[in-house]
Amino acid sequence: MPKTNSANKPVRSFRLSYEGVHQLRSMATIMGRSESDVIEVALDRMYREEIRYNRMLREGDRMEDQYHVDPENEDKNESNRNAA
Repeated sequence: MPKTNSANKPVRSFRLSYEGVHQLRSMATIMGRSESDVIEVALDRMYREEIRYNRMLREGDRMEDQYHVDPENEDKNESNRNAA
């Protein structure tokens, strides 16, 4: 995750579709961050998810095994599952 707005970061150039540019600008405005910060946050989130997913594949776990439905608490969402 970005910790500073350092001018010492390496410069990279990417080609994005018009839709990608629109999404990037929109997210930067909504998040109140620079476009490069939005890309860095998105990349970090994707990286962490890929690490988690690939670890599950190596260990032989199934993705669907990570999600549980408690018949007694069906009205509660997934975020409440870890609160107990």
